[in-house]
Amino acid sequence: MNLVMTVLLLAVLASVACCFFGLAQMKGEGAELKKMTELYESGVEVQAELVGLAPFGTNGYASAVYEWLSPEGSGRYQTGAKVGHAHVVGQRYPLVFDPRNIKRVHLGTKVAVRRERKRRQGYVRSAQRMALLAFAAGALATVGLVISP
Repeated sequence: MNLVMTVLLLAVLASVACCFFGLAQMKGEGAELKKMTELYESGVEVQAELVGLAPFGTNGYASAVYEWLSPEGSGRYQTGAKVGHAHVVGQRYPLVFDPRNIKRVHLGTKVAVRRERKRRQGYVRSAQRMALLAFAAGALATVGLVISP
């Protein structure tokens, strides 16, 4: 096996790996995009109160608990947060939640949800491009392997 065959074989293997990675990324980011789209379309923006902030670990993280009340529903949301002056127990923070699925929550305003949705769309498009280019490169390398002496 000469050097050209080795390079083409490695190109095929690399393209298969990149193609699978792109497909996996499309699936994961597509699911997140779907969640953000549903949250943007049917989400309700409320003011949630930070009711608890308990530090854990040694690297400055804490468990933050938010509660909110609204005509569409009420709920409690727990997440991890970096400890700092930005989090004050008793303060109110904007939060968007889906009344149909109370577990679907995004800390921030509807504008932030729209921005996150747009960012996720970019991730999905990039993953599609990567998978397509990897497939094309693999096809070209396979053709090169077939026609090489």
